[in-house]
Amino acid sequence: MTDIISIVIAALAIYFIMKITFKLLKVVLVLAVIAVLAYILMNYGFLSGQF
Repeated sequence: MTDIISIVIAALAIYFIMKITFKLLKVVLVLAVIAVLAYILMNYGFLSGQF
């Protein structure tokens, strides 16, 4: 359940970043959100057994 919540939060964050920020900053922030999501999923979520 936590995995789904984190993915939804990341998707919402990316959506609002796309609406609000400038192009270069947008790319950096989207990559940061994806990196944080991957970190959370690899440590606490369903990817923890994969890597």
